[in-house]
Amino acid sequence: MVLHLAQDVAWMLVLGVLQCLHLRLWTEHRRAGQWASGLLFGGVCILGMMDPFIDMPGVALDGRSVVLGIAGLFGGLLVAGIAALLAGGYSLWLGHADMLAGLVLVAACTTLGLLYRAAVARGWATLGALPLLAFGMLLQWIHLACLALLPEPIPAAQWTPMALSLLLIFTPATLLLGSVLQEGQRRDAIDLALRESEARFRSLLQDIPAVSVQAYAPDGTTRYWNKASEQLYGFSAEEALGRNLRDLIIPQEMREGVREAMEQMFRTRQAIPAGELLLLHKDGSRVPVFSSHAYVQARGRPAEMFCIDIDLSARVRAEAELRIAATAFESREGMLVTDPQQVILRANRAFTQSMGYTDAEAVGQTLALLQAGPDTATSFQLLQQALRSQGQWAGEIWSRRKNGEEFPQWVTINAVHDEAGGVSHYIATLVDITQRKAAEEQIRQLAFFDPLTHLPNRRLLMDRLQRALAASERNKRTGALLFVDLDHFKTLNDTQGHEKGDLLLQQVAQRLQTCVRDRDTVARLGGDEFLVVLEDLDAAAAHAAAHVKSVSEKIVAQLHQLYRLGNLDYNSTASVGIAMYSGQGTPAEELLKQADMAMYQAKAEGRDGLRFFDPAMQAVVNARAALEADLRQGLALGQFLLYYQPQVDAQGRVTGAEALLRWPHPTRGMVPPVHFIPLAEETGHILPLGRWVLQTACAQLVAWAQDPVLGRLVLAVNVSARQFRDPDFASGVLALLHSSGANPRRLKLELTESMLADNLDDMVEKMAALGAHGIRFALDDFGTGYSSLSYLKRLPLDELKIDQSFVRDVLVDPSDAAIVRTVVGLAHNLGLEVLAEGVETEAQKDFLARCHCHVYQGYLFSRPVPVAAFEAFVLGSAQPASVDEVKAA
Repeated sequence: MVLHLAQDVAWMLVLGVLQCLHLRLWTEHRRAGQWASGLLFGGVCILGMMDPFIDMPGVALDGRSVVLGIAGLFGGLLVAGIAALLAGGYSLWLGHADMLAGLVLVAACTTLGLLYRAAVARGWATLGALPLLAFGMLLQWIHLACLALLPEPIPAAQWTPMALSLLLIFTPATLLLGSVLQEGQRRDAIDLALRESEARFRSLLQDIPAVSVQAYAPDGTTRYWNKASEQLYGFSAEEALGRNLRDLIIPQEMREGVREAMEQMFRTRQAIPAGELLLLHKDGSRVPVFSSHAYVQARGRPAEMFCIDIDLSARVRAEAELRIAATAFESREGMLVTDPQQVILRANRAFTQSMGYTDAEAVGQTLALLQAGPDTATSFQLLQQALRSQGQWAGEIWSRRKNGEEFPQWVTINAVHDEAGGVSHYIATLVDITQRKAAEEQIRQLAFFDPLTHLPNRRLLMDRLQRALAASERNKRTGALLFVDLDHFKTLNDTQGHEKGDLLLQQVAQRLQTCVRDRDTVARLGGDEFLVVLEDLDAAAAHAAAHVKSVSEKIVAQLHQLYRLGNLDYNSTASVGIAMYSGQGTPAEELLKQADMAMYQAKAEGRDGLRFFDPAMQAVVNARAALEADLRQGLALGQFLLYYQPQVDAQGRVTGAEALLRWPHPTRGMVPPVHFIPLAEETGHILPLGRWVLQTACAQLVAWAQDPVLGRLVLAVNVSARQFRDPDFASGVLALLHSSGANPRRLKLELTESMLADNLDDMVEKMAALGAHGIRFALDDFGTGYSSLSYLKRLPLDELKIDQSFVRDVLVDPSDAAIVRTVVGLAHNLGLEVLAEGVETEAQKDFLARCHCHVYQGYLFSRPVPVAAFEAFVLGSAQPASVDEVKAA
């Protein structure tokens, strides 16, 4: 028995050696190698089964248990499957009485090997000596168990020697075969790593930029020529390989010396000393390089000379530029030379005379000597940024002479680079432009400004209005032109004289400027007529008109205040005509006529007021005022409701809901949120409205807490920027949770990206205070606003919501698909949950799932519905998932 089993062990050792050898043959064809391994393992099983030990009829012992177990452990599913099919097929073909036991043995040992392999892959087990011995012993116990399936029972006297033989021979044989294959795999991995390392080195050598590498035979024949050599010398690799070095890039006068140096190098194996050379380019020009050489002889290959050349052209040019700069240094313009840290090394005479410093006082200072003071620090920072990023800067800067006098200079600064590409010096040229600036300003004032009020005149106004119309076309936002005319101004001039009239016009100009933003334009058209251009207003016409109405009312109120005109107290009023614009549909001149007509309409209606040119716009303003009154009444009468839109996971389980505000007006019907939410924000009604939403949401959480299904849901509530800026917001939310008894862990507050532009530190502090009590935070509409990784890093967020604008076209727009993948990857990398809004189709959901986004919200599952319909939806669907389950998914 022992000899037969030892013979099987010998076959196993042969198997191990053959497996190690043939794996190396299939390095480039892994799949084919697996097929070959399966056939090899299966063939050894068949050899053992062809000559088994037979001690009694129907009992055959061989090493297939070890071979198949090792096949599963070291070969994997394909190898083990092929070997098992061969062993099982041969057992069926034999058709002996032990066929059933043999098939069970094949399946069990193969499965055990695959399970052990999976455990090792997951880190649950190792391939040490003791684990392999235990594995081998378990295989033989399976072997013994399979013998119990034989149709004829084995006599008790045969069991002990049979079991001992299997356990004592095949158990260490398992360890031996496993160790051989493990060592073979280790060597195979080392060989693979060496080949990959060599390939990476060759790729690096071939693609390394700015370093030319060539290899030459002792006779000068070119054997290697990388991409940098192609760029440096102009010869492609196909043109260079096989040609002699001396005929390729060595100038005629150097060829004999190069030949002698190479002969000495190959004879003594000592490298040619490195140095600067002028070599030939393909076009016949000379290329300055720093050339290093190395003698290389790999085992089994002839010796070669490797040359490593670095292009010195940039350094040569820089040196030439410095020489030219030195020649021009003593020009009539001020000039400075600094070191890389911008410390002044030299200053010419024109500079010292202009600034008032001696040469000794200037040397050792930095370029900061050029700034006039703290007021110019921003301009100097921009100068520094340009030098760091571009190596040059040119522009106007205000400087201060030694005597304290400030004056404008035109400064040009250029970096000088050394041979390594680093900055070696800066050269600055300075020109005093005081007289030029004064002349330009005088011309500008005369051409574009009203001499009495110093406001832009008609010419400048029309230019700015044209620009405003073009900007409106680009950014799709609206604007307005206001025509302001003083009431009864002629009476003041006729009764009090033009001097008092001029004083009034000057004070009107000052008051108008206080009523508008810095980017808006106030101009004097002539006489008592003024124009105001309001730019970059809201894209929505109603909101823009409301803002214009507010500004116009402010202007009317300001111009109605008492004026002090010398010794005269005077009351005046004004009439304002308003013409709205959006894009360039209306020419500037036509817009001016419309505002003028609206102004006369305001005068016709009694003066001291305002009027829109467009009757429809006036109707919009009136409608907005009516909606604001209804909003105020709706709050007082409790007309608002909360609807709920489910949020579901990949299995369709409801994880929570988003609370959405709805306004069923008694006469208007259901008012869309897009109509009243922005109005509530602008008027301040969002604060009481937001408090009501939070109160209602907390009350709903308390009601759901009584139900084992609904009590597990998380309710998301949107918070406006104005709410969050309230200093008492965090304490108010906590007080509300405490008084209502709602579970803070079931409340999620959704913030928008527009809020991130506000005080970030204040946001983080409030979120941390609320998060400490279990409240969770989601960033809504991610990717549509002020997205910034620095914000995400600092904010204690729990979830990112992908905006529906990206989800809508995710299947047809590659950009939207890329954005969704990026947002999901970013969320996962930051440890955040991610939810997609606006999911309307199964195809969208499947795409999101492939991107590893597993929580959704949209019409595919449900529209926002009242609370009763939402509860019916939840209770009628599958058991809702908990927050922890969603995180685990």
